[in-house]
Amino acid sequence: MIHNTRYKVLKALRITILWLVAIISLAPFYVAICYAFKSKQEFAKTKLAFPTSIYLQNFVDAFKLKNYFSAIINSSIVAVSVVILIIICCSASAYMITRKNNKFYNFVYYFFQMVILIPFQTIMFPLYQELSRAHALNTLFGVIFAELGVYMGYYVFLYAGFIKTVPVALEEAASIDGANRYQVFMKIVLPLLKPITMTVGVLCFLSSWNDFFLPLILIQKDEMKTLPLMQFFFFGQYSANINLAFAASLIALVPPVIIYFCAQKYIVAGMVAGAVKS
Repeated sequence: MIHNTRYKVLKALRITILWLVAIISLAPFYVAICYAFKSKQEFAKTKLAFPTSIYLQNFVDAFKLKNYFSAIINSSIVAVSVVILIIICCSASAYMITRKNNKFYNFVYYFFQMVILIPFQTIMFPLYQELSRAHALNTLFGVIFAELGVYMGYYVFLYAGFIKTVPVALEEAASIDGANRYQVFMKIVLPLLKPITMTVGVLCFLSSWNDFFLPLILIQKDEMKTLPLMQFFFFGQYSANINLAFAASLIALVPPVIIYFCAQKYIVAGMVAGAVKS
């Protein structure tokens, strides 16, 4: 009897905690919806109440903003380019590091991990100087190059942990059949990395799409700004267009949400498998 009572209490407590976590997690989305779908008049009367009617003019006005569409294109180019480069560079690097497993490649592996430990604030100014000397400021190339360097360490770590779970016997069998190391990687290993590749792709896309600090440091021209930088447009020193800002934020939220839900099962599989031997 005591055991059953204790079990019911723990179960009720667990459910309550889960509900609280869910409410806290969903609260920002509720606020965003309330603000984005309200007119200024209704927003002035009821801040957090659910909209009495759907007001879509905020979204129309967001698309009419100067450089907003170009910001979407810029963010898309940067995010897609960074994802492709990260997948190619990190998968190949992690494969060589894992399979060679000597002092030199171990040093390279730990060097990549040092990138994770270094605070971004310490490299912010040197990064700006080097890209300025390379005439890469106010260019999408500069942002892509900077994000590639900042993100590589973490994704090499994920790939290396997953590659350790891939049987070496498969590669040896392919080598016996006459395949070189490049063919072994492209035709044998890379297809087996689909779960972690999807994980890296989604996480990297989200990081790049939502990145604010690197574009803020490297881009000053309005026509080269990305979506996160466009949020500055809605907030001035003496005024703020809250409804329009949340409408624009919801528009920017659509691509990451679609990509995340399409690849959700691969993210879980990749993170779990990559943590087995890392």
